[in-house]
This record gives sequence, C-alpha cells and structure tokens, in this order.
Amino acid sequence: MSRNQDNIVVNLPADCIYEIVQYIIHDIKTLHSCVVLNRDYCQVVVRILWRNPFKHVKQDENKMSLIFRTYFSCLDDQEKKQVTTFFRKSDFNFPKPFINYPSFLQEFEIFNIQTSMRSFLYQYYSAPATENRINSVVHILNPFMEKLFFNNQSNFKYLNVDLNDERNQIDMSSFDDKILGYVLSNINKFTFGFGFRFDVKKLEILKFIQKNATKLTEIISEYNKNIKHIQLIFTKKEFKQQKLKKLDNEFNKLLDILSSFIISLDNLKSLEMPCFMKDKNFIKNNSQSLTHLKLYEIRNFTIIISILDHCSNLETIELSSFYCNKSTDISELNKPIKSKLNNLKNFHITISYLPVLTLFKRIILMSNNDIKTLYYDKYITHSSIINITKLILPFCTNITHLFLRIFQKELCAIISFLKSLNHLVFLKLDWDNYLKITQISELALSFSSSLQILEILEIDSTMIVTILKALFQNMQCELKEVSICMGSCIHDDILNTIIDYARSKNNSLKVFRYSIIPSYRYHCYQKLSKDVLEEARNLFTIDDNPEPFKRSFIEPIY
Repeated sequence: MSRNQDNIVVNLPADCIYEIVQYIIHDIKTLHSCVVLNRDYCQVVVRILWRNPFKHVKQDENKMSLIFRTYFSCLDDQEKKQVTTFFRKSDFNFPKPFINYPSFLQEFEIFNIQTSMRSFLYQYYSAPATENRINSVVHILNPFMEKLFFNNQSNFKYLNVDLNDERNQIDMSSFDDKILGYVLSNINKFTFGFGFRFDVKKLEILKFIQKNATKLTEIISEYNKNIKHIQLIFTKKEFKQQKLKKLDNEFNKLLDILSSFIISLDNLKSLEMPCFMKDKNFIKNNSQSLTHLKLYEIRNFTIIISILDHCSNLETIELSSFYCNKSTDISELNKPIKSKLNNLKNFHITISYLPVLTLFKRIILMSNNDIKTLYYDKYITHSSIINITKLILPFCTNITHLFLRIFQKELCAIISFLKSLNHLVFLKLDWDNYLKITQISELALSFSSSLQILEILEIDSTMIVTILKALFQNMQCELKEVSICMGSCIHDDILNTIIDYARSKNNSLKVFRYSIIPSYRYHCYQKLSKDVLEEARNLFTIDDNPEPFKRSFIEPIY
C-alpha cells in the first residue's frame, strides 16, 4: 500500500457517527474525548451532551454553575448587562459562544434551571449574597430564560415543571400562548409536580400552581392530545388545622384541573401519579394504549380494579403506599375476574395491609404466566400468605428478576416457589434475622442454576461471614455479581469469603458491591488490609457506592 493511501482520511456521515456513539452513550468521559476528536464527532456529541447537561453532574453545584454560565453567555449583550451590574465581572467576561447550546436542549426541567441559576448567581454576586438579593436578580433573569429556551428553535421532548421550590419560580402561565403551543406540541413526556412548605403563604403558592397547571394542561390538551407519557408528582394534602381549611377548596380545584387533563388525553402509554381520581372511568380514553401504570398513595381499591378490568394491554404495573382503615371499601377485590392481563411483564407492589395481598393475588391470577420481573415487598405476616404463594406459583414460572422479603413462617412455601423459577437471573432477598443457618443453606439450594446476580439486604452483621459461606457452599449457580447491604463495615473476613467463592467458581464473579446501612456508618472501626483488597481487585471489581439496594427492576421513564 502506498504512503498516499496510508494517509487517506475517511469522513463518516453524521448518521454513522451517531450510531457509533450510542455504544458509549453513558460513558461521559469518553463522550467528552470525542468532542475534540474532530469536527464531525464534535457536532454529533455536543448535541448529545447538551440534550440535558444536568443529567451528567449529579447536583454538583460547581458544575451546575458552569452549565448555567454557558446558557447565560448565550443571552444578548443588553440582557447580560442588566444582570452583570450586580456582578464582580462585566458582561465582557461572558462572551457569546459560537454554538447555540440552548437549541440542543431536549429535556427542560425547571428545577435544574433554577438551581443552577442560583449557584451561578451566588458565585458571581459582588456584594454579600443574601437570599433576598439573589431572588431579586432571579426575577430579572427568569424572563430572559423564557426567551432563551422557549422559541421557534426549541426542540423539547420532555418538559418537567417541578414547583416544589416556592422561591420565585419561572411563571409559565405568563408565557406567550403561541410559542408555548408550538413547544408543547412536540413533547412526548410531561411531568408536573408541586409541594408545600410551612414557611410560605400557602394560598399564594397554591394559586400560582393552579395558574401554571391550567395553562400547561389546556395547551397540551389542545395541541398534543396524543402525548405518550404523563407523570404527576405531589402528596394528597389534608389541611386539618382550622386556619388552613380554606385551602381545601383551592386544592380540590387543582385536583380537578389535573383530573380533567388526564381524561382529555387519547393515547397515553404511561401514567405515573398519586391515586387521587374519583371517577373510576377516568382512564377510558386510554384503556387500549396504556402499557405502563405507576400509582401511589392508594386509598380507593375500586379505581384500581376498574383500571385492571379496562386496561388489558398493561405491560408494567407499579403500586405502592396503600392506605387502609375500617371504612375502606374492599368489596371489589373479591369480585370475579372478568378480564386478563395477557401482556403483563413487570409487576412491582408493596404490601402493607391484608387487602393489598388480595389485590396482589388478583393481579397475578389475571396474568398469562409471562411476568419477567416481580418486586414482591411485604410488611405483614399472615397465614394466608403461604396459601397465596402456592396459588400464584403456576403463573410465575418465567420470572427472570425477583425481589422477595422472607419471613420464617413462610420459608417452606418460598423455597418451593424459588425451585420453580428455572429462568431466574437476578434475585434480591431481604429476610428476618430469625432464619437459622440450616434454613439459609436450604434456601440457597433452591436457587436456579441460571442465577447470575444476587443481592442480600440488611444482613445480620454478627453472622455475615457464616451466612455468606452457607449461601456460597450450597447454591448450584455461578454468580457474576454479588451485592450485600450490611449493618457493619466490610472487613477482611468478609472479603476473603467473597475471594474464596470467586476462586471456587473459576473467577466467574465479576463484581462485588457492598453498602452500609446509613445509621451504622459512623460506628465502623475495622478497615480492609491492603493485601486482601489488592487480591480481591485482581479478581473482580469492587463497588462501594452502588445504586440503592431496594431500587426497582423497572427502568424509570422519566
């Protein structure tokens, strides 16, 4: 091959570069390296990084301030001058970039804009930065942010309006209807959240939330009735104090606004919200399209049963935070099952009352033995649990991901249940500390040979080495990942037990994760020796800052 041929540079089209970058889409360090690779990669990767730059900084105030500085620099000079009069630096220190970064933003989240704005202002404010002084500048900046982000170049796919922070928010109710209609007509995901504090004028903020809810929901209902994903985040308030009673009517008006909004939509795929609806037919327009349902603060079982009966295409159901008392109507739970959930793949439920256990059984019996992930968390013990576990067994044989909380009384039923799961890949276990070592050994024998990932929550710190040995010596699988959550610090004996297991399985173990229960973190005295730590790291990766152990298997949409 000639020297000229060696020097040929192949310029890949943007579509090819985009496909290549998808393989490193979560590797931020490598993505930043691609920016300086060449102009073609830069143009593709910069757009990806700035779709939602806040996603990559994990609430790091310095980094958030830098992101907002970039956005601030994109303002017109006259707008910057109005703000920099309060700064130690002039507007010349914030030159306008050649790249229009705001045009790349696809996930607009008010909370991130406001938080990064405040971090930026605290950093550059010339006088001592009191909250009142910062608030006065935020009032000046907010309209500029509206103009910067909401225009005919906006390309948002997700809008998150979080009004939990009552300090002078961006007031979207004052935005231009035409521009807002254009922007909201293109989104496919919408989150609206709010909350209250005790140190603010509640009626004033409630009216503010109402105005924003009215404006946004009316425009989406008019311009984007086929939006796919809706998330509502709030806590159902009960204003019990006499002086706050007048807020009840206003709060109920807000709930009516949100209820009418959900009813107006035609083609929802996912819905996440507290279960505040009164009309059991509220989901009727979306009964065929809805595939993902997440409800919490559930007080009304009639609503839940109605949804299950009408939404036969549900693939994912997440139910938590139930509230029951003597007046709770549970009659619907025992009615004959009239429909099937043939597409149900993912089911997450937290059982804190006996009627919820009945609901759990009902949903499992409605499924078609195609559930892949089951998060079965319960905080009650009752004789009926054993019977229900036996009853649901034929409907759960294809499960690949499972969370179980085990009580001693039901151990035999749980072992039979686990033995039937021949496709199990990921198992999360939480058990009471009354299990004997012989019982733990028997439990380990029930694990499928297909199991690859095991997580154990809140292990008794005094028995942890013995427990791990009992598990490792009796399970028939070759684990790739082991995670433990402990009531003590990790020490050499624990890590040596993990090392012995890894060696016994020809180094099939790739990752060991551990976490310490927060209340015990300040009582850790033992430390790992360097030799043991080095030996372990030569065999597998050690992660001492894992994701929360009780995290759902279901990937969040938002």
